[in-house]
Amino acid sequence: MSDLFGISISALQAFQTAIAVTGNNIANANTPGYAQESVNLTAAAPQSNGSTPVGSGVDVSSITRAVDQLSNNQLNASQSSLGQLNSLQTYTNQLDNIIGTTAGGLTTALQNYYNAWSTVANDPTSTAARQALIGQAQSVADSFQTTNTQLQSLNSNINGSITSDVAQINSIAASISTLNQQIVIGTAQAGGQAPNELLDQRDAALSSLSKLVGVTTSTDSNGALNVFVGNGQTLVLQGSTTKLTTVANPFNASQLEISTSTDNGNIISSQITSGDLGGLLAARTQAVEPAINQVGQIATALASSANAQQNVGLDLNGQFGANIFSVAAPQATASSANTGTATAAVSITNVGALTADNYLLSYKGGTYGLTNAGTGSAVALSGTGTAANPLTADGLSIVLTGTPASGDQFLIQPTAQAAGSFSVTLTNPTQIAAAGAIQTSAANANAGTGTISAGTVLDATNPNLLSSATIQFTSPTTYSVNGAGSYAYASGGNIAQNGWQVQISGTPATGDVFTVQSNVGGTGDNRNALASANQQSAGVLLNGTTSINGATSALVTAIGSQAQQVNTAQTAQTAVNSQALATVQSVSGVSLDQEAANLLKWQQAYQASAQAMAIGNQTFTTLMDSINGTYS
Repeated sequence: MSDLFGISISALQAFQTAIAVTGNNIANANTPGYAQESVNLTAAAPQSNGSTPVGSGVDVSSITRAVDQLSNNQLNASQSSLGQLNSLQTYTNQLDNIIGTTAGGLTTALQNYYNAWSTVANDPTSTAARQALIGQAQSVADSFQTTNTQLQSLNSNINGSITSDVAQINSIAASISTLNQQIVIGTAQAGGQAPNELLDQRDAALSSLSKLVGVTTSTDSNGALNVFVGNGQTLVLQGSTTKLTTVANPFNASQLEISTSTDNGNIISSQITSGDLGGLLAARTQAVEPAINQVGQIATALASSANAQQNVGLDLNGQFGANIFSVAAPQATASSANTGTATAAVSITNVGALTADNYLLSYKGGTYGLTNAGTGSAVALSGTGTAANPLTADGLSIVLTGTPASGDQFLIQPTAQAAGSFSVTLTNPTQIAAAGAIQTSAANANAGTGTISAGTVLDATNPNLLSSATIQFTSPTTYSVNGAGSYAYASGGNIAQNGWQVQISGTPATGDVFTVQSNVGGTGDNRNALASANQQSAGVLLNGTTSINGATSALVTAIGSQAQQVNTAQTAQTAVNSQALATVQSVSGVSLDQEAANLLKWQQAYQASAQAMAIGNQTFTTLMDSINGTYS
């Protein structure tokens, strides 16, 4: 009967454990990260009873968690993707709000500015109209500066969030490292049974980490979890961690990058592409910085085109028009890692060829090379970099001074500073150049049918621009200028001299005379004001195919489209993440109905075991009483 006692006792202990595990499941049904536990029972080794082995009860072999590692990995991956899109969505939507604003925004300010030029053209001598134009120009400058301030504020917010994310990542990594040590020790002390509660805590920590940054993992034979970020950069290796740090960008000290050291020698920002941290970096490089550059490109184009038109017209004082706007030149920043003494100066030579991209100028093997900083693709570069023969590419001129060292680099930002520096430099309304610089006329005695255009200024710096010039036809098909030369005539063809250009059309007669002369004193002339007003639709950017208004509209549309695309992707990824979470919960979550059934099952088994022990005790007592009665 001792075997029955042993079997009953093992059963009572096993079912008591099962009841305790079931109760623990019920208690933690709503505990985040808790994985349902199950008792695994095995038959105890049988004992020989003569010639027949008899079972000796039941053992608790282990208590395991309901975990599907593949489902957990899929959930963590989906959380990383969702975290990236959530962060990116925040900034693309804010960009859309900033750039997409029409009432009182950049679009309205530009339209009012060009309308003011039309008003001046309607009454070129009106001081009030000219003063209103200066006011509208100031509104444009204010709009550029306000927009730039808001965009730079987004950059500052990104820096703050990057710092916060890195601190959280390091804290979670330290927790995982500590849990690794505890799990390894606990598993060894329990004879190979892993401490489930600690495993749950580690899985929860890894889940939180995956929301911040994309991770990959591996598990060692002792149960320690190794965690990697980026392209395999170690974050946790058993019981040790490699801390992430924020360091200054080598070209821009105000921009934070991610590194695994305290200097900027091992920047891994480009490797961080998912999680909230990846979303912050993507928001900066894919949304905020391009928007700053694009607004700056528009500001540069406006200043260049407006000033150029001013410079070829005459103001009320008979002087060529002064610049109306000022904008910062392109910026060239040497890397903090440079060892040479070279410095770079950049200027814009062709606004039409100007892009909104940044460039990386590198010196290696005795030559300079240029790449697109965003895509890494090579950019065609010509010249040697001297003042006499500058490096030229995409409408830029780059002059190097000093001695470069191999490996030196310069970040070229053609338009990043433009919007923030955009200002109005013309404050005197009499200096607005509404009149054309030259005027043309045909002699009254002309016998042919030839007509001459109003003419345009090609080079306002030509010293003979305002000198009178006479075009006389020596035959219906030839003409001279100021009595010199003999030029073939083609109706409507360009005739250029002294920095101006005109067209004569029709059929002139021999002896017909046309005059080009200064328009000084033509205060009622509005030709330059009209030309300035028409610049809103004139091709300036993208090799003359896009106007200022067109570029602004395209920017608004592109940013709105980007925000919509991110919103759509975020909605889709939310659904994916919800499905992944549901899959994990279906495996690891506690079902109260199931646990209630289990509790009843284990209770009945426990009661049956107790009854078996009682029967064994009764049988043993009867046997003893029988023995005692025999020898009494």
